[in-house]
Amino acid sequence: MNQRFQLLLTGLVPALLLCACARQGAPTGGSKDTTPPKVDTILSTRNFSTRFSQRRIELVFDEWITLSDVGAQVVVSPTLAKRPELKLKGKKVIVELPEEDTLRPNTTYTINFGTAVKDLHEGNPADNLRFVFSTGDYLDSLTVRGSVVDAFTNEPVDKVSVMLYENLADSVPRKERPYYFGRTGKTGQFLIENVRPGSFKVVAIEDVSGDLKWDGQNERIAFPDAVLSVNDTTKPSLTLKLFKNQSKRRLIDSKTIRFGLEKLIFTAPPDSVSLLNNATGLHFLAEKIQDTLLVWYDMTEPAGWQLYVDSDTVQVKNLPREDFLKNHKLIFADEVRVNASAGKFSGKPAAPPGGANTVKNISLSPAKLAILPCNTPVVAIDTSKWLFLLDSNRVENFTARPDSAAPRNLQLSLAWKPGKAYKLTLLPGAMTDFYGVANTDTLQRIFNILGEKQLGSLTLSIENLVPRMHYVLQLLNGQNVETERVFEAELTDKKLIFNSLQAATYTTRLIEDRNANGRWDSGDYFAHLQPEQIFSKKLDPLRANWELEATMRAGVNDSKWEGDKKK
Repeated sequence: MNQRFQLLLTGLVPALLLCACARQGAPTGGSKDTTPPKVDTILSTRNFSTRFSQRRIELVFDEWITLSDVGAQVVVSPTLAKRPELKLKGKKVIVELPEEDTLRPNTTYTINFGTAVKDLHEGNPADNLRFVFSTGDYLDSLTVRGSVVDAFTNEPVDKVSVMLYENLADSVPRKERPYYFGRTGKTGQFLIENVRPGSFKVVAIEDVSGDLKWDGQNERIAFPDAVLSVNDTTKPSLTLKLFKNQSKRRLIDSKTIRFGLEKLIFTAPPDSVSLLNNATGLHFLAEKIQDTLLVWYDMTEPAGWQLYVDSDTVQVKNLPREDFLKNHKLIFADEVRVNASAGKFSGKPAAPPGGANTVKNISLSPAKLAILPCNTPVVAIDTSKWLFLLDSNRVENFTARPDSAAPRNLQLSLAWKPGKAYKLTLLPGAMTDFYGVANTDTLQRIFNILGEKQLGSLTLSIENLVPRMHYVLQLLNGQNVETERVFEAELTDKKLIFNSLQAATYTTRLIEDRNANGRWDSGDYFAHLQPEQIFSKKLDPLRANWELEATMRAGVNDSKWEGDKKK
């Protein structure tokens, strides 16, 4: 190699390496930073000081930080007449207390930063960041602790603001910021420290807006039954149940889906809605689905008309009946093609997933009714056009009728034989809907009845009931309610027997039905009404051909009791 070239190469390689090193950027990849910023206590103003008189507080952090939503997140308790001013300088937060605001003597102040201070790159908020000082000789040291759970599921709720007020008026959560506050963690637990002795109103809210005020409508709320007394001899621990406030029922939206169907949406279940109209030759029926009311209507001479809903007036559009009937077919609801973009039913049968001759199979317990869901309410049935076959033999002794609570569903009852398969064929004209339209297609179903060896039974003993209290007992398979029993307790104990259950792991849910309406009801903050209590228990697995005996106790959630056994 040429000596001159070799010398050049010798000098060039280190230079290139040095250049490459100089051009390196921030490292990529690796795990995401989830560590919140921490206060450097040596460089910062001393926390938890007494005889405090400074107006400037400096908090220095171990990394670059940013401030966000200061107005909503930073709260001083007791409250000041004017908000403190916060400044950001690199890794430092400077808090300047207003000069015109006189600090109370012998008072412990807490500056709660909420989630206002976050690291610069990943946005991790500083954990439980508080600055505490006293203008007197000691710091208030009392605490309030507890937990917040969902009122319906009894599961812990994270990121809920728990607030204490000096003002005991009911309106205070909507108008004022709290005297003290804390937030729940992932386990639903909260701890409010450095509380002075006294009486406080306690309210917890799911503070979606982040302003430490309850909006009264969209944010869930929880509250205890009594004012909280905090003193040296008590150590309060609260369990608060979070719920959506049960507001007075009112109509919030209406929509004409098509001719013959108006959709009404309410703020609460429309149990006793008054429906009147100004139309001639119109008839209708109503179907309730949670907070929605479907009004199915028909009129021989279509015109725009008004529907009077309690104190509201709904204008129903004038749509041509002929256009609707031209495309309408009465079929099973699970065969309706859905226009996903418009969210509307086309009324046309969907292509069967397994081919043109596919017949849907339904597995069914012999103790249950079969349900045939239709796309419109059915008002008439011609059983002479219903062909039921068992082992090629026609079954005559069956009953079919519309469900009064769900008019689009047909209830089918039969003395099912366990382990057998029944084939149902509905010939054209077998049923007629609300609009006088009969099915023109031949509709079929196969019902596979579970055999005795595929089923089990449950004997459930319920203890600690309140005599004369109404209850709803639901048996859940996953999230689905398998069956339910509604009863009024005569004694403190009651035994329920469930036969012909599919093998599964069930959960029992016991609702204390205070108003005896057969369902769970939320609470009402303004009426000082707590949500109805719910108690649940996950049972041991029910296996096929087994008998399971279990005990649950009103007032206890998910406890295992001795005596749960299998046979």
